Amino acid sequence: MSRYKIEAFVIRTNRITESSRVLTLYSREMGKVKCVAKGVGRPKSKLGGKVELFNLIEGDLYKKETTELGVLSGAGLLEDFKGISGDARKYGFASAWCEVLDRTSHSEEPHPETFELTFNYFKVLRSAKTESAGLLFWSALLKFLTLEGYGPALDACISCGKPVARDRLLITLQRGGLIGHECVELDEPVVQVTPEALDLLRAMMELPLSKLDEIAIDKRTGKQVAEVILSLASYHLGLPRNLKSFRFIEDLTDSGRLGA
Repeated sequence: MSRYKIEAFVIRTNRITESSRVLTLYSREMGKVKCVAKGVGRPKSKLGGKVELFNLIEGDLYKKETTELGVLSGAGLLEDFKGISGDARKYGFASAWCEVLDRTSHSEEPHPETFELTFNYFKVLRSAKTESAGLLFWSALLKFLTLEGYGPALDACISCGKPVARDRLLITLQRGGLIGHECVELDEPVVQVTPEALDLLRAMMELPLSKLDEIAIDKRTGKQVAEVILSLASYHLGLPRNLKSFRFIEDLTDSGRLGA
């Protein structure tokens, strides 16, 4: 059995006994890993209060190469992100982000850039206005698409390179970018957007998350942007359109998944 020192976010927890849980972690060193946290529910457990959802921990992982499940032995709390857990809307979108990581990541494939994006997203979300939670989530997902090589090209038609008229804006899912009507192929999946939605998408790609909290958007533009990003993530990453966290978020608000 090998020992690994890891720094990781807790992205999923499942209770297996009254005192033990199976954790899904997203680590800097190993990517997504699963492990057992034994005795975490006991009053004197050294893990108690540390391995909660969203927490950033540092610990020792013991694991055999032939098994998927390791054992977490001891952990130090690096960040607890209480500002997220105490706000229902922030909690919902942070949970959705954890679902994204869990569903799109393969076990033990490290992606340090995604780890850093997660840390930055949680840090900005913790101190952001509640009403900005949706915009920050979709911005983080758009940046994640870019890290994976699927960020949309939004400057000109992705097919011919010519400018696209702002009154006829389409984004092709297959080719991942803005496309002119005359360049769309038969049965090619596209999403129509308004000029305002296109401008917001460009800002979300260019600006750091810390600056996006300052942007005010209307409900229609927010919904369009969310639809474009979700469609791209579904098409290229296989991300389900009906994440469990989305249902929780929609129960909180009548403004849709953007939550703006």
